[in-house]
Amino acid sequence: MKKIVLAAAALTIGTVSASAADLAARPYTKAPAPVAAVYNWTGFYIGAHAGWGWNEGDTFTNFLPSPAAFGAAPFGVSHRQDGGMAGGQIGFNYQVNSLVWGVEADISWVDWDRAYLVGPLNFFAGGAPIPGSFQAAATDMNWFGTVRGRLGFAVNNWMFYGTGGLAYADVRHSVTTSFAATGGGVFTGTSDDTRFGWTAGAGFEYGFVPNWSFKAEYLYYDLGDTTVTGLSAAFPAFSTSTTFENKGHIARVGINYRFGGAGAVVAKY
Repeated sequence: MKKIVLAAAALTIGTVSASAADLAARPYTKAPAPVAAVYNWTGFYIGAHAGWGWNEGDTFTNFLPSPAAFGAAPFGVSHRQDGGMAGGQIGFNYQVNSLVWGVEADISWVDWDRAYLVGPLNFFAGGAPIPGSFQAAATDMNWFGTVRGRLGFAVNNWMFYGTGGLAYADVRHSVTTSFAATGGGVFTGTSDDTRFGWTAGAGFEYGFVPNWSFKAEYLYYDLGDTTVTGLSAAFPAFSTSTTFENKGHIARVGINYRFGGAGAVVAKY
């Protein structure tokens, strides 16, 4: 009986020793290393911006029913319009890998004014100056807005994007063309309407903390041309036609707040 018990004990000790040896021989496996942190651009956002707008506009004046019948030569004027702007924006981004698709709408208060005074104007025949004649014109823009698509390329918390879409603004023009010094009358006209056109540009955005980002962008806009007719009660058969260009450039910076968890730095494992 003793021999049986001793044999069983020896067998048990040998089995345990062999199992321990097997366990010791297995390789050690480390926990998976974390993937680099990624900035997530997906989500709704709201923000504010400020900047500067400018253009080198051309204005062209013609005389009706014809320059020859009117007795004055058509002419053009180039003049600069510029001023500050400030406003807000709202938008949405959706990120797929490194591509960021989005849409943004903004509205800005602007102070873009321009005015000019030219004279004397010239006779149609021979081009000689018309004594005392002049033209005074002014352009005023009080607000400007866009609705644009955006396509960006994200490198973690940096995003570089192109953008384009609808532009609209309140544009006012006034023009006075005077030949009163020679008895030819004063022709005046105004225009005040909401102009629609297009805009395109590019920019970058930098996420400096979770949910907050800074952006800078450039836009070119074109709202088409406005033609203002100048009339004179004393000379109803005659009129002036002055065409203004409504296009220019915008450079601005802004800050955005992204709602929810979007924009947070996420460490993946």
